[in-house]
Amino acid sequence: MREREFKPLQRMAYEHIKKLIMENALEYGRIYSESKIALEIHISRTPVRDAVHRLYQEGYIEIVPNKGFMLHRIDEKDVYEINEVRTAIEGYCARRLAKEPQEAGAAETIGKMKEVLEKQRDIFQSSGLVDEFVEYDNLFHWYLVSYTKNEAFIDLIERYTYKIKELSRVSLAHADRMQATIREHTAILEAILEGDVKGADEAVIIHMDTPLEIKLKDL
Repeated sequence: MREREFKPLQRMAYEHIKKLIMENALEYGRIYSESKIALEIHISRTPVRDAVHRLYQEGYIEIVPNKGFMLHRIDEKDVYEINEVRTAIEGYCARRLAKEPQEAGAAETIGKMKEVLEKQRDIFQSSGLVDEFVEYDNLFHWYLVSYTKNEAFIDLIERYTYKIKELSRVSLAHADRMQATIREHTAILEAILEGDVKGADEAVIIHMDTPLEIKLKDL
């Protein structure tokens, strides 16, 4: 949820529930009460309901009418939908960057993506921690999408961020996938720097499609 859309109590409820989700404090298959959440953080039910609705939009939970909410379990439909959305949006963004790699804004974005890629190499060569790698993986793609300043693109990617990270953890836990991701990110950046519009788009497609089978199997 964007800062401008927050009201203080909505923010409190949203961050409380999201923290429970991210810390694995909620169980799959169990229904959680909005009223109980409201009592826990000492606010009324209305801002909790607003927060629950936003968390539903972002793919964290499912709303159970007249009962509450439960964790969303990522399924095959999610995998294909996210893959198609990301390929379309990020392919376009990569093409835009490749058309104007020397522009001030483009150069700054490319510089940030390079820094993230170096962080990923460091993680791979040292700790190999998947969760840490996932954060930089998400940041690499965030810089790519945010370059266009297209609010519709940004809103849609924000909506899928949780699912994207969860699916990334699935694929990156596999042997060689972390190293392959570094190679694929490098290919995207090289195509952009060379002004290879078609190559940049194709590099994004390869990066999205390569781990697709892994994600589907692990579901």
